[in-house]
Amino acid sequence: MLPGYINKKNHEGITPSELFTMEHAGLRKDAERWMKGTAKSCMLVSTVIATGVFTAAVTLPGGNNDDTGNPNYLNTLAFLIFAISDATALISSSLSMLAFLSFLVSRYTVHDFYKSLPSMLIFGLVNLFFSTTSMMIAFSSTFFITYYHGTKWVPSFILVLSVFPIIIFLGLHSQLLFDIIYSTYPLRSVFQPSRHMLY
Repeated sequence: MLPGYINKKNHEGITPSELFTMEHAGLRKDAERWMKGTAKSCMLVSTVIATGVFTAAVTLPGGNNDDTGNPNYLNTLAFLIFAISDATALISSSLSMLAFLSFLVSRYTVHDFYKSLPSMLIFGLVNLFFSTTSMMIAFSSTFFITYYHGTKWVPSFILVLSVFPIIIFLGLHSQLLFDIIYSTYPLRSVFQPSRHMLY
């Protein structure tokens, strides 16, 4: 509608935004229920990842040197990859948990659905993807540390297998993520009044 009509009231004394909110009250309830359900499921996955990578950080692969207390494979490339990916998985899963926790404490007003809730959902899903990817990298590097002096094909085979959960995650959630990004950012300007339009 023209920007000049945004604040005008109809014969019942209702503005267009108020009428839109009243007509779509059921849709808002459905969206709230869907977002809470999605947040609970994703927060559960983030918690499991955070628990697993925290345990892996405490019980280092290859063990510690009894004399110095340093990790036995501290100077290997596989251990460096493990340390970085494990820390990345823990941080990103914690950020994901905080993002999805915000859905459970949100007020779910009409204006929250325009930008803040979709932005937090994008932030949570991206961090969940990073934590899943980092966890699989840490898992693969653990096999390289364990079989450092043994059979070389075992860690390579595990590395190939660890790619599948990442591909499955992308396949299941990429369309949802793209739809949310597309509807939140580029198209948001369509619903904003243009400054160049005459009243």
